[in-house]
Amino acid sequence: MEYIGEHLLIGEIGNLFLLIAFAFGILSTASYFIAEIKGKEDWRLLGRYSFWIHSAGVIGMVATLFIMIFNQYFEYHYVWQHSSTELPLRFIFSCFWEGIEGSFMLWMFWHVVVANILLLIIRNWESPVMAVIASVQVFLTSMLLGIYILEYKLGSNPFTVLTREHPDFVNLPIFQMPDYTSVLDGRGLNPLLQNYWMTIHPPTLFLGFSLTMIPFAYAIAGLWRKEYTAWVKPALTWTFVGIGILGIGILMGGAWAYEALSFGGFWAWDPVENASLVPWLILVGAGHLMLLQRKKGTSLFSLFLLTTLSFILIQYSSFLTKSGVLGDSSVHSFTDLGMTGQLAISLIFYIVLTAVLIFWRWKDFPKTEKEDHLWSREFWMFMGALILMISAFQIEFSTSFPVINKIFGTNLAQSAERVEYYNKWQLPLAIILSAIIAIGQFLKYKKTDPKELFKKLALSISVSLALTIATAFSFSITNPLISLFIFTSLFAVLANLDYLVRIVSGKIEHAGSSIAHIGFGLIMLGAVISTSQSDIISENTSLYDVSVLGQDFNNNENILLMKDDTLLLGEYFVCYRGKEKEGIFVRYEVDYMQSNENGELESMFTLYPFVQLNPRMGNVAEPFTQHYLDRDIYTHITYAELEEREKSEEISEHNINLGDTIFGKNTFLVLDSLNRNPRKDNRGLTENDLALGANFTLFDVQTNSHQIQPLFVIRDKQYSFSVPDSVPDVGISISFDGIDPATESFAFKLKESDPKYQEFIVMKAIIFPWINVLWVGCIIMALGTFLAVYHRIKRR
Repeated sequence: MEYIGEHLLIGEIGNLFLLIAFAFGILSTASYFIAEIKGKEDWRLLGRYSFWIHSAGVIGMVATLFIMIFNQYFEYHYVWQHSSTELPLRFIFSCFWEGIEGSFMLWMFWHVVVANILLLIIRNWESPVMAVIASVQVFLTSMLLGIYILEYKLGSNPFTVLTREHPDFVNLPIFQMPDYTSVLDGRGLNPLLQNYWMTIHPPTLFLGFSLTMIPFAYAIAGLWRKEYTAWVKPALTWTFVGIGILGIGILMGGAWAYEALSFGGFWAWDPVENASLVPWLILVGAGHLMLLQRKKGTSLFSLFLLTTLSFILIQYSSFLTKSGVLGDSSVHSFTDLGMTGQLAISLIFYIVLTAVLIFWRWKDFPKTEKEDHLWSREFWMFMGALILMISAFQIEFSTSFPVINKIFGTNLAQSAERVEYYNKWQLPLAIILSAIIAIGQFLKYKKTDPKELFKKLALSISVSLALTIATAFSFSITNPLISLFIFTSLFAVLANLDYLVRIVSGKIEHAGSSIAHIGFGLIMLGAVISTSQSDIISENTSLYDVSVLGQDFNNNENILLMKDDTLLLGEYFVCYRGKEKEGIFVRYEVDYMQSNENGELESMFTLYPFVQLNPRMGNVAEPFTQHYLDRDIYTHITYAELEEREKSEEISEHNINLGDTIFGKNTFLVLDSLNRNPRKDNRGLTENDLALGANFTLFDVQTNSHQIQPLFVIRDKQYSFSVPDSVPDVGISISFDGIDPATESFAFKLKESDPKYQEFIVMKAIIFPWINVLWVGCIIMALGTFLAVYHRIKRR
């Protein structure tokens, strides 16, 4: 069929840029490799020019895909899969990197940016370093080719057209129309990604990933050239830039999870969170060993191991998230696009390359003359790096259970309570690391007098201990490990603050490391207090059992709020005021109140948790948080009926005597007496009407009683009729339809319906105390890291 309106040229342009990037990536790798082997300048220049053309190809690919998404060319599978006409323009960037292909392109783009900046300053390390970088680009570009070699598909192409490369679509009715592009709409963006954090978190994270490649390439170049220490100086600044950027990217992910996800918190030890945290931990360890190497020299094996591992673990995290091996164990992972083998080959290549070079050169590494002294800075810096490595190993090993199970056929599994499982392992390591950070700045190289050290630390220890005791009493903390962690976190903050004031003495250019350590201590302090002392205040105080809604609903954690009802919630009273629909969002207004001096309720604040409607991918509830200096009050909807219920009505007939009972579905009525002279004026009757009232007492499900009186009326001695009575709130109406004098029984007709539907929500509310300490720590750590980087650049 000839289709009308397809934009095929732009896809061909995208594929042309892809082929240029791949071909010139290979040429650049080969040229730089030969230039290093033969020492020929012309090969080096060819490598550089080829990399520039490769860079143009990558940028062209990125621009092409952005144009396709922006113009909503839904005939392309990638655009159809990740965008739609309803999607707000501000989330266009999120569409780009939602899929595997887009995330690879983002990664390649940052590699190009970073590598071209590096080319401006690299000097005599260009050939070996750029050979490594260009080879990485070749592997990444191959992930986008989407071509078949024999029966194996190499990569997944982002420029494929639905009607050509996707035969499953061709037979759908819409594609029988020549101008299908005029009516075709996309599937849309995952609702979890429709958040402003997801427009800045992924690019920041991938920039951090890209920066780990630079120290890796320098380390490989150092091993290649047998220059085992010379590479450290040019790699050091890049390492700490990577630490800063990757750390910010990870923390942005935590902020997104805290704001947009409903698990309640900023860190859930999700496998993909772990996959980005582990390389950062290793990179931090590598950076500190580089500092140690510059000052005194250290174990080169450890230095090379940690520096190369940071990049290899980035490759491994890519394998975990993009191979589909994680399955449903992560909210971040991709589905398998058939690239598992290709991802594994890329990973294995760099593992083998690194292992071969390290063990081949190991015998040539300069040996240290003697062991480090126990009370020396170098000993404890090395111990800090070792603790980071142990922490990373435990996280990565547990995260890799799906991979281990798949390879070895085992059935390893974490505890059902994932957060508690990881915290149990990581808490002791974090305590040790915080203590090392506290004392590290006061230690001297080679040897420190323990008495002098203790004298310098005495004030920080004393104040930290006093504050820990006060915190433990304030929060009624009984767990000794939690108390110890609070102490070491405070100790890390106060000791580094003391060092900053007394030793650095206002020399801001030398303050970067101390400021970064203060930030780290505050992150640890905020994390331990806000998580260990978080308080779920939404115990169900209504008369309804929420557990009937499903096994995930617990009355201790989920409160049911009827519209306009006011219930106690912790130290507050809450009232659900109603909902409002704005486009795809349904916002729920929840008013938090407290009692004033006169016993009257005053509104303190109003929260608007919402549900994002998405018929294709499922509705998503997102929380809303009230921020205070000392706490956050976090609220999210766990259940809400988005559609109004249809009312049903049941009718039953009853013949009863005085004193008898009529049983309904949720009520019962007792015929107490007859009234031979009921009021007529308020029932629409005349004085000439003969009326007999039946006095009932109605009891509802909450055992509340209601008086009800239907009437049997004879008018003009000619005909009879009934005047029913009802209790609308209970959904009951009863009519008096006749009298049988022979049996002295009375005929009634009972109508039962759902009472006027009362709108309700079920919600969860959590107080996170002092979580702002964590966010302030994030900012301070980032500032300290970049201050240290600026100082190093300035010294160069």
